[in-house]
This record gives sequence, structure tokens and C-alpha cells, in this order.
Amino acid sequence: MLPRAEVRIDPRIDWFADVRRTLSPMVGVTDRAFRDICRDFGAGLCFCEFTAAKGLLYRNEATWSIIDTDGEGGRVGIQIFGSDPEDLGAAARMMRGKRHDVLDINFGCPAKKVVKKNGGSALLADVDLLRRIVENVVAQSDLPVSAKFRLGWDEASVNHAEVGLLLQEAGCVFVTLHGRTRCQKFKGEADWDRIGELVELLDIPVIGNGDIVDGESYEKAVRASRCHAVMIGRGAIGNPWIFQEMAAREDGLDARAPSLEEIMAMVGRHIRDLSVTRGERRGSFLVRKHIVKYFRGFPGAALLRRRLFEAESSEEMLANLAEIELEVAAASCGGISANDSRKCC
Repeated sequence: MLPRAEVRIDPRIDWFADVRRTLSPMVGVTDRAFRDICRDFGAGLCFCEFTAAKGLLYRNEATWSIIDTDGEGGRVGIQIFGSDPEDLGAAARMMRGKRHDVLDINFGCPAKKVVKKNGGSALLADVDLLRRIVENVVAQSDLPVSAKFRLGWDEASVNHAEVGLLLQEAGCVFVTLHGRTRCQKFKGEADWDRIGELVELLDIPVIGNGDIVDGESYEKAVRASRCHAVMIGRGAIGNPWIFQEMAAREDGLDARAPSLEEIMAMVGRHIRDLSVTRGERRGSFLVRKHIVKYFRGFPGAALLRRRLFEAESSEEMLANLAEIELEVAAASCGGISANDSRKCC
């Protein structure tokens, strides 16, 4: 087993003691279909796409559709963002009775459209406002509250220790730290040593986030930080097997890479599941960002993706996929081979 720091687990989330791998909230990615897939491969906690508090208060239909957790099996979290303590507190009240295990607050998103409204990582530059938001959400939520944040606004104002202690004192049951500043966005390398600093400072669990793309990077990050768990974002898109690979590393093993046949079967499942939850046209559109990643590393992948993207509905996409599967099975050489694996190229 990999080294972990001792932590205090809130009795309301005793199940969290065994959670080591989580799925990050990502817009247009972590819908119900993808959460179910990642959970099947070992994700212990999966988050919905992060949601604007104001959109919830205005009862915006598109915003509420993101929280598609009714009847969901396994552990699931809802993440909200905004800049007004009253709005976020009201959003927390509206979550009462909604299926979820933890309510998370987003203090980490670096996107310009979020930051310009003083949401996400912008709040790292206004710690007093951040405190009032957390205290209000904790007071209004009927379930445990957590928070995700970054090292700071920029390198000159790194304040992850201050913010982490604040969040713990305000009642968060765990925190997630992305090892970059807001100004870095997703450039450079995540600083797992600083994540480790927070692990040693806090009593509550710390989830580390940033640059986990396979079992090797997972093991390296955990050894460097001794974090309770890791959160996977972009590394899981089109690659739910990453959770299986990380679990194998936990036991000192190497996981087998999926075959092309297995990947095609997963793509088919993903398309079908999205067509059920989001509809024929919408589902075929949303699955595309996953398909781009599902087939990376295979010869002829660009042509394969193009044929799938020609489809205007999930039904048509599945028909094209079935044709491709037959062609691959019949091919004896050249192009994509059914015997190829993701790591063979």
C-alpha cells in the first residue's frame, strides 16, 4: 500500500476512509453516464459538473439538468460556485433532499468567465469573502461540505496553508488542493510538495489534484504528498481505465492496457448511456470529447473519429461504430488492429 498521512474522518462520512481515487467535476464531461462508467472502474467518489449557484436560484432548467443524481448508485458529490454568500447558502438549502453524499464549493476554477464574476479561484484573493461563503454554506447544508481550491492567485500570493486551515475551521470535512496557482491555469507542473505541506498541516483529509495521467504518476504523487486520495480530471476523459490502473499501483501491480475491442465496446456503452440520459442528438454531441481521447495512440484514429463524428444522432453513431468493428475484425493487417493496445504506439 502507498504511504498515507493519518487523518480525522468526520463520522458523517465514515465511508470516505476507504476512498482513494475520485473523479473531478468537469463541465460537459462528468455527467451521469461518465460517472457510472468511472465508478465501475474504481472511482470511489464522483462529482457532477460544477454548477452556478445563481442558475440554481433562478431555477434555470439547463443548470438543474446538470445535477442528474436521482437514483444514482455509489458515492456522488455536487459542486457549486459563486461569489455571494447568501446565494451559495440558498443554493445549499435547495440541495436538501437532492441525492448526494457531499456538497463541495469551487474555489479553484481558473476559467475567465468564472473569475471575472469573482467566482472560483478569484476568491483566493479575498479570503474574508471566501470565509463567509464557507460558513454560510456549512450552516445551510444538511449534508457534509467540502471545498476545492488552488495554491493561490499567483506565485507572489500563495496562500494554500491559510485557506486550508480556514476551510477546516469553518467545518469542511475534507478539501481538494490543485497544485497550481490560478495564473498558471493548467500550464507548468502541479506542485505535489506543496500539496504535501497541506497534508501535514491539516487534520482532515486532503485530496491532491493535478497531472495524474497514469498509475506511475499516481504513485509518484501519493509518495510525494501522502495525501488521503487523488482527484482525476482531464486524465480520465476517454480513459476510465485510469482508475483501474491506479488501484493496481496501490497494490504494487501494473494494469493491462485496454485492447481496441474493449475500447470500442466502452465507446458503444458511453454513446448508448448518453442517448438515454441526454437524448439522441445531445448525447451524440457530448460524447465526442471522450471519443477524441478514447482512440488516442492508435494508427488510423483520426479517420475512425471522423467517421463517428459524421453521425447526427446516437443511433447513427452506433451504426457507424458497428461497421468499424466489423472492418477491424476482418482486417488482417494495416491501420488499426484489434490486437493493438493503447500503449503499443
